[in-house]
Amino acid sequence: MRFFVYMAVGLFFLGCTTLKPTVAEYRMTLQESVAKSNAQGCRAKSLKVAQAFSAASLLSLQMEYTEANGKVFAYSQSQWQESVNSFITSELFSSIRDFELFGSVHPFGSRVKTDLVLETNIEEFTQLYTADMSSSYVNLLISLTLVDTKTSTAIATKTFRSKVKTKTADASGGVEAYKKALGEIVANKRAWLEERCR
Repeated sequence: MRFFVYMAVGLFFLGCTTLKPTVAEYRMTLQESVAKSNAQGCRAKSLKVAQAFSAASLLSLQMEYTEANGKVFAYSQSQWQESVNSFITSELFSSIRDFELFGSVHPFGSRVKTDLVLETNIEEFTQLYTADMSSSYVNLLISLTLVDTKTSTAIATKTFRSKVKTKTADASGGVEAYKKALGEIVANKRAWLEERCR
């Protein structure tokens, strides 16, 4: 009799237990080889890459998408491994450092006083679906401002846009499209900075 009581209690608790679905984590890794710059105009200058400005949603790990009616939702089983803001700031820093356009390049947390600061504003980072949810594309809009730290004035400002259709209408397809779009912007950003340093 006691056996059946234990079995009944065990089945009761087992029925109340729910398994949390596995959440896939995504990280955007831009695997690109960066050729060194030949421009000499900024070799004597130091640059700090400031933390990017963005909407609060890009500071979290949540992956969001937008439907055709403008409503924003979050993927329930997919998230970023690190925030979009952190990744873009880090990617801009490493790509400029590896480009060897400036004498030295420092991350935003550095206490080094530099000649220039690069400010980044992530204005749009969105995966948008069509009305029937059968396809989607990503929109990226990022503005950069090069600031002279001695005078606190903007030397140059440029806005970069990229729109890429996803291969699949889901979180994974969005990540791949984001990689391509961001890769285009990073390459165009290097060309823009190099032009400023000729």
